[in-house]
Amino acid sequence: MTILEVLVSVLVLTIGLLGVFGVLDGSNNSVVAGERSTVMTQVGQSALQAAEALPYADLADSTAPVQTSTTATTDPTYYLSGCSGGSCTTYQWNPTVASTVETIDIASTGRVAPLTTAVVAAPSGTCTTTSTTLCQMTLSVYTFVTETTDAVCSQSGVTCSSYSYKRVTVAVKNAGTGAPKNAIYLAAFVGNQVGTTADPLYGATSSTSPTTCLDGAAVVACVH
Repeated sequence: MTILEVLVSVLVLTIGLLGVFGVLDGSNNSVVAGERSTVMTQVGQSALQAAEALPYADLADSTAPVQTSTTATTDPTYYLSGCSGGSCTTYQWNPTVASTVETIDIASTGRVAPLTTAVVAAPSGTCTTTSTTLCQMTLSVYTFVTETTDAVCSQSGVTCSSYSYKRVTVAVKNAGTGAPKNAIYLAAFVGNQVGTTADPLYGATSSTSPTTCLDGAAVVACVH
């Protein structure tokens, strides 16, 4: 073989190896992104369950969420609105439908933090939510509690309060480098607990909305 033939052979071999390494690298990135998405989903589920476990009166954002981007659609705060000084009062819970804007439930007794940080620690080294340099993953966890009304409330003859349920939307975003770039969203409805306006006998003694029962031949106010 001439030197030219050897050089051509080496070039072809190199191009082939580069292609193989590119495929392996892409496959590895896909695996890593999938593993991160699984972790993000688990973190989101934990945040959602923690919110659902709260007493109904305490299920509210403790402070107004802050909008950190008005241009990046991958940022969950992009879908906040009604903002003043960065703090916002409404949220579009469906990123693809502009009409799904709801009022954020913000209360002084609220026990839901609009933004928290979650980390995945490395086998060694210090990894905390305030010192994330050595963490395997750093996640931004957004929790928005909004007020929503059942569609039945729009029917003729049906009167509802200002809202029927609370919608809890959790968005988990990879705060580090690499994929996935998009946030993972989870949501759930939470209804009022037994008692007060959720009690079918609520308003039994009210003159404006009485609920009565038949006791023998007598019509009396119902009691729970």
